[in-house]
Amino acid sequence: MGANLITSLQEIRDFRASQGRRYPLWLILLLVIMGTISGCRSYYALEDFGARHYGTVSEKLGLTVTRLPSDTTFRRILQKLDFQTLAQQFEQWVNSTFTLEPNEWVAIDGKSIRGTVTEPGTAYQNFVSLVSVYSHQQGVVLAAQQFEFASQ
Repeated sequence: MGANLITSLQEIRDFRASQGRRYPLWLILLLVIMGTISGCRSYYALEDFGARHYGTVSEKLGLTVTRLPSDTTFRRILQKLDFQTLAQQFEQWVNSTFTLEPNEWVAIDGKSIRGTVTEPGTAYQNFVSLVSVYSHQQGVVLAAQQFEFASQ
């Protein structure tokens, strides 16, 4: 079995200036992943997820912070985060942890990310989509890829 998810997230280079960092990047990314899996669809929902699960997360991870990140912290991080790097690291972790069995069926699904449409009032629209490969038998996303779709 491969490394755990936290170890994999710790390998992502923190792009923030060292001054003013209250939370390690791996913790924010872990909360984003857990919150998204739990149905969070906004920065505020991620903050609420952290507030509701602060005690358990702090206890299980041995955290010493007095609260988890705010919605604005999630927003700042996610706006500057290189999604491709996160997706590659997540995919490496999945591949080292889960094995796709022969004849195992997978589902492929794509979603457009709201708020990424450019020139919405014209016939030409460009937007960002996320495509995921999911194993129903194992209950895990095996890969995720972001791409831009240009319609003319």
